Amino acid sequence: MANSVSYAVAYRSMIDRIYKADSVTAILEAAESRYKFAPENAQTIYLRKLSAQGLGDYSRSGGYVAGNNTIAWEAHTFAMDRGRSYNLDAMDAQEAMTGAMELMAENMRTNIVPEIDAYRIHKICSLVNSGSPNVSADLTDDTAISAIDTGVEALNDLEVPKEGRVLFVSNTMHSLMKQSGEHINIRFSQQNNGVLNRNIELFDEMPLMKVPAGRFYTAFDFLDGTSVGETDGGFSAQSGSKVINFMIVPISIVIAVIRHMPQKLIPPALNTNADAWFFAFRLYHDLFIPENKRTGIYIHSKA
Repeated sequence: MANSVSYAVAYRSMIDRIYKADSVTAILEAAESRYKFAPENAQTIYLRKLSAQGLGDYSRSGGYVAGNNTIAWEAHTFAMDRGRSYNLDAMDAQEAMTGAMELMAENMRTNIVPEIDAYRIHKICSLVNSGSPNVSADLTDDTAISAIDTGVEALNDLEVPKEGRVLFVSNTMHSLMKQSGEHINIRFSQQNNGVLNRNIELFDEMPLMKVPAGRFYTAFDFLDGTSVGETDGGFSAQSGSKVINFMIVPISIVIAVIRHMPQKLIPPALNTNADAWFFAFRLYHDLFIPENKRTGIYIHSKA
């Protein structure tokens, strides 16, 4: 029993480490203090929304103009409930020298993590208001940095908090940033005794997250895994969706929540249906942005 418990803990820890290491959007996951679940409805999350009236004229005879503050909890319902199960015959596992844990780890890297990132980016793009300062244009190494500067300026004008902003970029955008000026290369070379490292991890105090191309579109389809043409499951970019160059996302206004992500692993000795390893994943999650915060994200996509 002790070995079995240790084994279960080991593989769950391994899966969690893979998720945290490979997901580029894990940085958006909120602390529990910023939301609450409704006890009567487990599918609902509540986000706090604050608003207040501005100042009025003070009267020396009548005093203050009465004002109102509003504290409300917006209800948001989880939309993504995904899962898949697998069997690995005990003899196949031996003869192919492949373990169930190895397959689970590969599944996490190649299917689950990319889908989490793609959905969150898809949801952010679907929620931002039409009034958001978003741009579509093709960039070059001469215009990449100035495009980011324009995005930062737009958010500053909207008085979006400067603290906690994250810069998500495509790998192409990262390359353009590195090629955007010789002064950057010279500075890096001088500061590192001639060892040239142009990898940008922090740009104007914003953590820089490089997003793989397949996860960085404005809209995705999430396949059901059973319909004709969708049996492989997973996700794909929607027809007509745009390739994203970069996004500036303040952590304080985006709440990404994984409500439930269990992993099952049943060895052949305990599998009553077959002499096989059985393993399964379920992912119940979503991303939410309060309604009054949806102009605070800057998205720059290709023309």
